[in-house]
Amino acid sequence: MTRFSQLALIEHQKRTQNLALLAESLEIEVIHPSLSELLSQAPDKDIMVAYSLSSEQLSRTSTANEVAALAKSCALFLVNVKPDSVKPSQALNLGARGIIYENEHLDRVLTALKVISQGELYYPRSLLSNKIEEMMLRRHADDDSATSLSQLSSLTPQELKIIELVGTGARNKEIGEQLNISAHTVKTHLSSIFRKTGARNRVELLKWASYASTN
Repeated sequence: MTRFSQLALIEHQKRTQNLALLAESLEIEVIHPSLSELLSQAPDKDIMVAYSLSSEQLSRTSTANEVAALAKSCALFLVNVKPDSVKPSQALNLGARGIIYENEHLDRVLTALKVISQGELYYPRSLLSNKIEEMMLRRHADDDSATSLSQLSSLTPQELKIIELVGTGARNKEIGEQLNISAHTVKTHLSSIFRKTGARNRVELLKWASYASTN
């Protein structure tokens, strides 16, 4: 069962007759609205849009803006794309759900139509894998940043001052002299600091402090 029941063709010079025939073979109705009609109407969850690049290039600001604007309100994919003229990552970043290159074998075009009509993306697996990996890395970075903030808020003013002095290379005795506390008390504070920050020694503590100060 398809998610999209209609295919809107946005064509320039080059026609997409094979695409229309294949869509109809999947019982998807083909319509030919104007670009302005698609941009002005409310998003329709039943319509997917095939945008024919033909001689248009995404390197042109106007074309890229057009594709991005349509992709915000429609399930858009690119067709008649010349090989090597458009990077898949570029199309994905603009919001396109896939790319069908010109002179593509009909069985692959049919597969692409089936995939996109079901609400999925049609891109090389390697690209999607890389995007997922980037997303996971950003998520881990966000988690690390939140953890650092939580750790930072758990430190007392005295402990923060001790971390600052550790950063200058001061030893426990020197830190104690500057804060008017004993070296033993400094050691106790450092044990608490290591526990709160997850650092195992002064080197790791300074690395943590450097990371926390930039997030």
